[in-house]
Amino acid sequence: MLTIHSQNLARWVTSITLAILILSPLVQAEQPPAPTSKPTSAPTLSPRCAFPFQDNAVLQQKIPVPVWGTSLPGAKVTVTFIDQKKSADADEQGKWRVVLDPMTAKPLASVNEVPQGSTMRIVCEKNSDAVSIELKNLVVGEVWLCAGQSNMAGKLGRKQVSDFTGGPDEQIDYPALRQLASPERGGWVVCTPENAPQMKKVCFFFARRVQRDILVPVGIINAAVGGSNIHSWLNQKPFELGKNYINLIEPLAGYAIRGLVWYQGESNERDGRNYEPKLRSLITGWREAWQQPESSVKDGPHAKFSAYFVQLPGIGNSPLGNPAGGDGRAEIREAQRRTLELENTGMAITIDVGAPGEHPPNKYDTGERLGRLSLHHDYGLKDLVPSGPMYQSQRVDGNKVRVSFSNAQNGLMLAEKEGAKPPTPTPDAKLSWIAIQGRDGSWHWADARIDGSELIVSSKDVAEPVAVRYAWTTRPLGSLLYNKDGMPASPFSTNGYGDEAKTK
Repeated sequence: MLTIHSQNLARWVTSITLAILILSPLVQAEQPPAPTSKPTSAPTLSPRCAFPFQDNAVLQQKIPVPVWGTSLPGAKVTVTFIDQKKSADADEQGKWRVVLDPMTAKPLASVNEVPQGSTMRIVCEKNSDAVSIELKNLVVGEVWLCAGQSNMAGKLGRKQVSDFTGGPDEQIDYPALRQLASPERGGWVVCTPENAPQMKKVCFFFARRVQRDILVPVGIINAAVGGSNIHSWLNQKPFELGKNYINLIEPLAGYAIRGLVWYQGESNERDGRNYEPKLRSLITGWREAWQQPESSVKDGPHAKFSAYFVQLPGIGNSPLGNPAGGDGRAEIREAQRRTLELENTGMAITIDVGAPGEHPPNKYDTGERLGRLSLHHDYGLKDLVPSGPMYQSQRVDGNKVRVSFSNAQNGLMLAEKEGAKPPTPTPDAKLSWIAIQGRDGSWHWADARIDGSELIVSSKDVAEPVAVRYAWTTRPLGSLLYNKDGMPASPFSTNGYGDEAKTK
């Protein structure tokens, strides 16, 4: 037991009392002033909308449009937009959600037309009190979510405007083309000459191509993080919930969209074939999170919204003495190609726009090719060939292999590409980077002859061929295979990852 003598106790009490008297003015001076209002984190009657709902927003046409946010629990929330008026009560957490009926975009006379925007008014009422906010200059059109890593995150800048938009004197004035950049948590940016450099390169070229053909407002939501791997974007078991999904995608989930554009894989290059289940998980997981209904309009968005992705371009230099290939990005490109088995997917082939480094300067072709996919599949331009030739099947005929392709109905050709210029046909050249496998398992460089929409492959060193590989390497250069629409063929191996020969 602790014992304190009375004399010592008196001295101790006196000392403490003096200390309190001396320090009390200082302590009082350091205290913050008493709050005069509720903390900003506390629920208020004033409605707060989810992140995508801001001035200048684009709302997806031809599908029900959810609008949601927070207010006081139990408040009645009424959303008025154009000729619609929808109400809902905020729940116990203050969350509210209404769904607008499908709307149709007003056609543009040209891409330079200023669309007539409308105001969305949101009113919250409780206990005879009412507070309202207004979101101005909203338009109805087509909305695309563009996500990935640095090649999707890069801004257009002044140089890209000059190089790929018609020259330095072109005025990039597309008032019906708008961008919401999620990582910066900024607002919707209207594409004006002043704002154009802020636009994300791939997003801009994609959206501009789409808008030029369909002539309605287009909105792009960019959620890209440089250096991010695909794991950070996943939301499905057995994968761990990713931080980029939580921070950047979850706040968007449910915002009505036409589809997803995905450009990522550089950080997962070494995954090879193991990238395939992850990319499949990303697409199916995001579709599940969106809970988007099927449009009742024939040409409206799907419940399983369109998902288009970029097959990784070339990088570095390929070894010349290895006909078997398989180096660098060969397997991850095959993983991306196989993901096309999922419904409503498409792949932009970019094997011909690579560079020695990680960031190919030519994002023009990448965006244009993504745009062709959407124009063909989503907007009814069926005469527009959606992509380059895609391996379909092989048939062994003696010492030759006949390879068939989709997207080659107008024929095949050899060509070389320089920068963003259209490929130049090279009919007298030899197809580079084509190899054939014998029954003994060895690979040899091969000769290839074009026969309409097929490729006939052989080698004097192989009497009994079993498989063919093309551009199965990190960065093939020289004369490459294209369709006559000027789109490059995807790298392929007819035995898949190495053990799945498709012979008929």
